[in-house]
Amino acid sequence: MKKIIGKFFANIRRKLLDQRVNREIFQQIFPHLNGEANHGYPFNSDEEFEKRCLYAELDAKLHVELIEKRAARMPEAYGKAFRYIAYRDLSERMKMYLEIAECRVQPQTCDPRFVATHA
Repeated sequence: MKKIIGKFFANIRRKLLDQRVNREIFQQIFPHLNGEANHGYPFNSDEEFEKRCLYAELDAKLHVELIEKRAARMPEAYGKAFRYIAYRDLSERMKMYLEIAECRVQPQTCDPRFVATHA
């Protein structure tokens, strides 16, 4: 019963994240980049946007490294437990992003059963 409830809430969390991500992409980032609205993002062109994406990626990697360094300075058992919790939480969140990304990826091949043979 606990697993069913856990999966139910995990599915709700993923759907909420999916909606939040899509809303931000379609209602804020795209209009901002197209000059239709100003949503306060620190970029105004595709070039600046790409630079900010790189900065965000580097920040995420830095934060993971800092978690390791800070955990190494904690009492050993506490540091191990802290690392476990931090990585477990990060992993769960990243899995949700991966699920969303997988739904949005264009297939590289097409199943021939779905190709029209007659016009």
